[in-house]
Amino acid sequence: MARDNNDRDRSAAMPMDELTATIHERIPAMPAQLAAGARFIVDHPDLVVTSSMRDIAMSIGVAPATLVRLARALGFPDWSSLREICVASYRGTPGLYARGASALVEGDGDESLIARIANTLAADMTRLGLVNDAATFDAAVRRLAEAPRIYVAAFLSCRAPGLTFTYISRLFRDEVHLSEASGSSLVTELATLNEKDVVLSINFSPYSRNSLLVAGAVKRSGAGLISLADSRVTPLSDVAEHVLLFETASPSFFPTIVAATALVEALTAGMMRHLGVGATEHLTRVEESLYAADTYVAANARTRGSAPKSGPPITGNKS
Repeated sequence: MARDNNDRDRSAAMPMDELTATIHERIPAMPAQLAAGARFIVDHPDLVVTSSMRDIAMSIGVAPATLVRLARALGFPDWSSLREICVASYRGTPGLYARGASALVEGDGDESLIARIANTLAADMTRLGLVNDAATFDAAVRRLAEAPRIYVAAFLSCRAPGLTFTYISRLFRDEVHLSEASGSSLVTELATLNEKDVVLSINFSPYSRNSLLVAGAVKRSGAGLISLADSRVTPLSDVAEHVLLFETASPSFFPTIVAATALVEALTAGMMRHLGVGATEHLTRVEESLYAADTYVAANARTRGSAPKSGPPITGNKS
Protein backbone atom coordinates (compact mmCIF):
# COMPACT_ATOMS: atom_id res chain seq x y z
CA MET A 1 0.00 0.00 0.00
CA ALA A 2 2.86 2.35 0.89
CA ARG A 3 4.44 1.63 -2.48
CA ASP A 4 1.19 2.46 -4.30
CA ASN A 5 1.04 5.79 -2.47
CA ASN A 6 4.66 6.51 -3.38
CA ASP A 7 3.93 5.76 -7.05
CA ARG A 8 0.96 8.12 -6.98
CA ASP A 9 3.07 10.82 -5.33
CA ARG A 10 5.73 10.34 -8.02
CA SER A 11 3.26 10.73 -10.88
CA ALA A 12 1.62 13.76 -9.26
CA ALA A 13 5.00 15.43 -8.69
CA MET A 14 6.46 14.79 -12.15
CA PRO A 15 5.78 17.68 -14.55
CA MET A 16 4.75 17.03 -18.13
CA ASP A 17 8.04 18.29 -19.54
CA GLU A 18 9.95 15.76 -17.42
CA LEU A 19 7.77 12.93 -18.74
CA THR A 20 8.37 14.20 -22.28
CA ALA A 21 12.14 14.28 -21.68
CA THR A 22 12.03 10.74 -20.30
CA ILE A 23 10.17 9.51 -23.39
CA HIS A 24 12.66 11.24 -25.70
CA GLU A 25 15.49 9.51 -23.88
CA ARG A 26 13.99 6.01 -23.86
CA ILE A 27 12.02 5.81 -27.11
CA PRO A 28 14.96 4.78 -29.36
CA ALA A 29 15.25 1.49 -27.43
CA MET A 30 11.51 0.75 -27.31
CA PRO A 31 9.77 -1.88 -29.46
CA ALA A 32 7.67 -0.39 -32.26
CA GLN A 33 4.31 -0.72 -30.47
CA LEU A 34 5.56 0.87 -27.26
CA ALA A 35 7.20 3.64 -29.27
CA ALA A 36 3.88 4.35 -31.03
CA GLY A 37 2.17 4.73 -27.66
CA ALA A 38 4.98 6.95 -26.36
CA ARG A 39 4.68 9.27 -29.36
CA PHE A 40 0.94 9.52 -28.80
CA ILE A 41 1.49 10.69 -25.22
CA VAL A 42 4.00 13.36 -26.27
CA ASP A 43 1.95 14.65 -29.19
CA HIS A 44 -1.59 14.26 -27.82
CA PRO A 45 -1.58 14.74 -24.04
CA ASP A 46 -5.03 16.32 -24.34
CA LEU A 47 -6.45 13.11 -25.81
CA VAL A 48 -4.78 11.09 -23.06
CA VAL A 49 -6.88 13.17 -20.65
CA THR A 50 -10.17 12.94 -22.54
CA SER A 51 -10.04 9.42 -24.00
CA SER A 52 -10.21 5.95 -22.48
CA MET A 53 -7.21 3.65 -22.60
CA ARG A 54 -9.15 1.39 -24.98
CA ASP A 55 -9.93 4.27 -27.38
CA ILE A 56 -6.31 5.43 -27.35
CA ALA A 57 -5.06 1.91 -28.02
CA MET A 58 -7.52 1.58 -30.90
CA SER A 59 -6.41 4.86 -32.48
CA ILE A 60 -2.75 3.79 -32.27
CA GLY A 61 -3.48 0.27 -33.48
CA VAL A 62 -2.27 -1.63 -30.43
CA ALA A 63 -3.85 -3.68 -27.63
CA PRO A 64 -4.76 -1.86 -24.38
CA ALA A 65 -2.25 -4.06 -22.57
CA THR A 66 0.49 -2.38 -24.63
CA LEU A 67 -0.24 0.92 -22.88
CA VAL A 68 0.11 -0.79 -19.52
CA ARG A 69 3.49 -2.17 -20.60
CA LEU A 70 4.47 1.29 -21.78
CA ALA A 71 3.60 2.81 -18.41
CA ARG A 72 5.76 0.21 -16.66
CA ALA A 73 8.60 0.74 -19.11
CA LEU A 74 8.53 4.42 -18.12
CA GLY A 75 8.63 3.57 -14.44
CA PHE A 76 4.93 3.71 -13.50
CA PRO A 77 2.88 0.91 -11.93
CA ASP A 78 -0.04 1.29 -14.35
CA TRP A 79 -1.60 3.46 -17.06
CA SER A 80 -3.63 5.53 -14.59
CA SER A 81 -0.50 6.71 -12.82
CA LEU A 82 1.06 7.83 -16.07
CA ARG A 83 -2.19 9.45 -17.26
CA GLU A 84 -2.35 11.50 -14.04
CA ILE A 85 0.62 13.55 -15.25
CA CYS A 86 -1.34 14.63 -18.32
CA VAL A 87 -4.40 15.34 -16.17
CA ALA A 88 -2.34 17.50 -13.79
CA SER A 89 -0.81 19.35 -16.73
CA TYR A 90 -4.23 20.34 -18.09
CA ARG A 91 -5.92 20.95 -14.72
CA GLY A 92 -6.81 24.62 -14.34
CA THR A 93 -6.22 25.43 -18.01
CA PRO A 94 -8.92 26.57 -20.47
CA GLY A 95 -11.30 23.92 -21.75
CA LEU A 96 -9.99 21.28 -24.10
CA TYR A 97 -10.90 21.70 -27.75
CA ALA A 98 -9.61 18.41 -29.10
CA ARG A 99 -12.99 16.73 -28.89
CA GLY A 100 -14.64 19.65 -30.62
CA ALA A 101 -12.10 19.41 -33.42
CA SER A 102 -12.53 15.65 -33.61
CA ALA A 103 -16.29 16.10 -33.93
CA LEU A 104 -15.70 17.85 -37.24
CA VAL A 105 -14.64 14.58 -38.77
CA GLU A 106 -17.61 12.58 -37.48
CA GLY A 107 -20.24 12.38 -40.17
CA ASP A 108 -23.11 10.20 -41.26
CA GLY A 109 -22.33 7.02 -43.10
CA ASP A 110 -23.81 8.60 -46.22
CA GLU A 111 -21.39 11.53 -46.11
CA SER A 112 -19.58 11.97 -49.42
CA LEU A 113 -15.83 11.49 -49.67
CA ILE A 114 -15.26 15.14 -50.53
CA ALA A 115 -17.25 16.18 -47.46
CA ARG A 116 -15.32 13.77 -45.23
CA ILE A 117 -12.01 15.07 -46.53
CA ALA A 118 -13.13 18.69 -46.12
CA ASN A 119 -14.25 18.06 -42.54
CA THR A 120 -11.04 16.22 -41.67
CA LEU A 121 -8.91 19.03 -43.07
CA ALA A 122 -10.95 21.52 -41.08
CA ALA A 123 -10.16 19.53 -37.94
CA ASP A 124 -6.46 19.39 -38.87
CA MET A 125 -6.41 23.15 -39.33
CA THR A 126 -8.21 23.74 -36.05
CA ARG A 127 -5.67 21.64 -34.21
CA LEU A 128 -2.82 23.53 -35.89
CA GLY A 129 -3.65 26.57 -33.80
CA LEU A 130 -4.08 24.55 -30.60
CA VAL A 131 -0.94 22.42 -30.49
CA ASN A 132 1.46 25.26 -31.43
CA ASP A 133 1.70 27.94 -28.76
CA ALA A 134 2.27 31.53 -29.81
CA ALA A 135 5.60 31.86 -28.01
CA THR A 136 7.17 28.91 -29.85
CA PHE A 137 5.78 30.07 -33.20
CA ASP A 138 7.05 33.64 -32.69
CA ALA A 139 10.49 32.37 -31.64
CA ALA A 140 10.67 30.22 -34.79
CA VAL A 141 9.66 33.20 -36.93
CA ARG A 142 12.37 35.41 -35.40
CA ARG A 143 15.02 32.73 -35.83
CA LEU A 144 14.16 32.28 -39.50
CA ALA A 145 13.79 35.99 -40.24
CA GLU A 146 17.14 36.92 -38.72
CA ALA A 147 19.15 34.08 -40.26
CA PRO A 148 21.48 35.16 -43.09
CA ARG A 149 20.64 31.93 -44.92
CA ILE A 150 17.78 29.44 -44.66
CA TYR A 151 18.23 25.90 -45.90
CA VAL A 152 14.93 24.07 -46.48
CA ALA A 153 15.19 20.31 -45.91
CA ALA A 154 12.00 18.81 -47.30
CA PHE A 155 12.00 15.38 -48.91
CA LEU A 156 9.54 13.04 -50.63
CA SER A 157 5.93 14.24 -50.14
CA CYS A 158 7.12 17.07 -47.87
CA ARG A 159 8.82 18.69 -50.85
CA ALA A 160 5.60 20.48 -51.80
CA PRO A 161 5.30 22.57 -48.60
CA GLY A 162 9.08 23.04 -48.74
CA LEU A 163 8.78 24.48 -52.24
CA THR A 164 5.92 26.71 -51.08
CA PHE A 165 8.02 28.11 -48.24
CA THR A 166 11.00 28.68 -50.54
CA TYR A 167 8.97 30.39 -53.28
CA ILE A 168 7.10 32.76 -50.96
CA SER A 169 10.21 33.61 -48.92
CA ARG A 170 12.22 34.49 -52.02
CA LEU A 171 9.63 37.12 -52.89
CA PHE A 172 10.76 39.28 -49.97
CA ARG A 173 14.25 38.10 -48.94
CA ASP A 174 17.42 36.52 -50.30
CA GLU A 175 19.32 33.37 -49.38
CA VAL A 176 16.54 30.80 -49.07
CA HIS A 177 17.59 27.49 -50.59
CA LEU A 178 15.55 24.33 -51.17
CA SER A 179 17.57 21.16 -50.57
CA GLU A 180 18.53 18.76 -53.28
CA ALA A 181 16.44 15.60 -53.13
CA SER A 182 19.18 13.11 -52.28
CA GLY A 183 22.55 11.68 -53.12
CA SER A 184 25.90 13.41 -53.37
CA SER A 185 24.31 16.80 -54.12
CA LEU A 186 22.54 16.73 -50.75
CA VAL A 187 25.74 15.79 -48.94
CA THR A 188 27.59 18.60 -50.73
CA GLU A 189 24.93 21.15 -49.76
CA LEU A 190 24.91 20.07 -46.13
CA ALA A 191 28.68 20.46 -45.99
CA THR A 192 28.28 24.22 -46.59
CA LEU A 193 26.21 24.80 -43.43
CA ASN A 194 27.66 27.07 -40.76
CA GLU A 195 26.61 28.25 -37.31
CA LYS A 196 24.79 31.31 -38.69
CA ASP A 197 22.50 29.26 -40.94
CA VAL A 198 19.07 27.93 -40.03
CA VAL A 199 17.64 24.70 -41.41
CA LEU A 200 13.87 24.42 -41.80
CA SER A 201 12.99 20.72 -41.76
CA ILE A 202 9.56 19.40 -42.81
CA ASN A 203 8.91 15.75 -41.97
CA PHE A 204 6.24 13.23 -41.11
CA SER A 205 6.22 9.49 -40.46
CA PRO A 206 7.67 7.40 -42.03
CA TYR A 207 10.65 9.76 -41.89
CA SER A 208 13.03 10.14 -44.80
CA ARG A 209 16.48 8.64 -44.25
CA ASN A 210 17.82 11.98 -45.43
CA SER A 211 16.64 13.46 -42.14
CA LEU A 212 19.52 11.60 -40.45
CA LEU A 213 21.96 13.33 -42.80
CA VAL A 214 20.41 16.68 -41.90
CA ALA A 215 20.61 15.96 -38.15
CA GLY A 216 24.27 15.02 -38.45
CA ALA A 217 25.10 18.13 -40.49
CA VAL A 218 23.33 20.40 -37.99
CA LYS A 219 25.30 18.89 -35.11
CA ARG A 220 28.63 19.25 -36.90
CA SER A 221 28.05 22.79 -38.19
CA GLY A 222 26.27 24.32 -35.23
CA ALA A 223 23.49 25.59 -37.50
CA GLY A 224 20.04 26.20 -36.05
CA LEU A 225 17.12 23.90 -36.81
CA ILE A 226 13.37 24.55 -36.90
CA SER A 227 11.44 21.29 -37.17
CA LEU A 228 7.95 21.10 -38.67
CA ALA A 229 6.69 17.58 -38.06
CA ASP A 230 3.79 15.34 -37.16
CA SER A 231 5.45 14.49 -33.83
CA ARG A 232 7.76 15.91 -31.21
CA VAL A 233 9.69 12.64 -31.39
CA THR A 234 11.47 12.46 -34.75
CA PRO A 235 15.06 11.83 -35.88
CA LEU A 236 15.55 15.62 -35.74
CA SER A 237 13.97 16.37 -32.36
CA ASP A 238 17.22 16.19 -30.40
CA VAL A 239 18.88 18.93 -32.48
CA ALA A 240 15.84 21.17 -33.04
CA GLU A 241 15.67 24.59 -31.42
CA HIS A 242 11.91 24.77 -31.96
CA VAL A 243 9.33 22.16 -32.99
CA LEU A 244 6.02 23.06 -34.63
CA LEU A 245 3.43 20.35 -35.21
CA PHE A 246 0.99 19.65 -38.04
CA GLU A 247 -1.63 16.92 -38.47
CA THR A 248 -1.62 14.49 -41.39
CA ALA A 249 -4.95 12.71 -40.74
CA SER A 250 -7.04 12.16 -43.85
CA PRO A 251 -9.77 9.78 -45.07
CA SER A 252 -7.60 9.37 -48.16
CA PHE A 253 -5.09 6.54 -48.53
CA PHE A 254 -2.26 9.08 -48.18
CA PRO A 255 -1.46 11.53 -45.35
CA THR A 256 -2.44 15.11 -46.10
CA ILE A 257 0.09 17.95 -46.33
CA VAL A 258 -2.53 20.72 -46.15
CA ALA A 259 -1.76 21.61 -42.51
CA ALA A 260 1.99 21.57 -43.23
CA THR A 261 1.44 23.97 -46.12
CA ALA A 262 -0.67 26.24 -43.92
CA LEU A 263 2.10 26.22 -41.32
CA VAL A 264 4.79 27.30 -43.79
CA GLU A 265 2.48 30.03 -45.11
CA ALA A 266 2.04 31.26 -41.53
CA LEU A 267 5.81 31.28 -41.05
CA THR A 268 6.40 33.33 -44.20
CA ALA A 269 3.72 35.80 -43.14
CA GLY A 270 5.39 36.06 -39.74
CA MET A 271 8.79 36.64 -41.33
CA MET A 272 7.39 39.39 -43.55
CA ARG A 273 5.91 41.14 -40.53
CA HIS A 274 9.15 40.75 -38.55
CA LEU A 275 11.39 42.06 -41.34
CA GLY A 276 9.14 45.05 -41.96
CA VAL A 277 9.86 47.81 -44.47
CA GLY A 278 12.96 46.20 -45.95
CA ALA A 279 11.02 43.06 -46.86
CA THR A 280 8.16 45.13 -48.30
CA GLU A 281 10.56 47.05 -50.54
CA HIS A 282 12.18 43.79 -51.66
CA LEU A 283 8.75 42.35 -52.50
CA THR A 284 7.86 45.47 -54.50
CA ARG A 285 11.01 45.16 -56.62
CA VAL A 286 10.40 41.46 -57.28
CA GLU A 287 6.76 42.02 -58.17
CA GLU A 288 7.62 44.84 -60.57
CA SER A 289 10.19 42.59 -62.24
CA LEU A 290 7.64 39.82 -62.68
CA TYR A 291 5.18 42.14 -64.39
CA ALA A 292 7.90 43.72 -66.51
CA ALA A 293 8.88 40.26 -67.75
CA ASP A 294 5.27 39.51 -68.82
CA THR A 295 5.12 36.65 -66.33
CA TYR A 296 1.35 36.89 -66.00
CA VAL A 297 -1.51 36.94 -68.49
CA ALA A 298 -4.98 38.43 -68.23
CA ALA A 299 -7.76 36.14 -67.04
CA ASN A 300 -9.51 36.34 -70.43
CA ALA A 301 -6.35 35.78 -72.49
CA ARG A 302 -6.42 33.10 -75.18
CA THR A 303 -3.82 31.37 -77.26
CA ARG A 304 -3.00 33.50 -80.25
CA GLY A 305 -5.19 32.59 -83.23
CA SER A 306 -7.79 30.67 -81.21
CA ALA A 307 -11.47 31.44 -81.47
CA PRO A 308 -14.02 31.73 -78.67
CA LYS A 309 -15.89 28.58 -77.73
CA SER A 310 -19.21 30.11 -78.77
CA GLY A 311 -20.35 32.81 -81.15
CA PRO A 312 -18.80 33.89 -84.42
CA PRO A 313 -15.05 34.08 -84.80
CA ILE A 314 -13.49 37.44 -84.13
CA THR A 315 -12.32 39.02 -87.39
CA GLY A 316 -10.80 42.31 -88.40
CA ASN A 317 -12.86 45.36 -89.33
CA LYS A 318 -13.90 44.97 -93.00
CA SER A 319 -15.09 48.51 -93.49
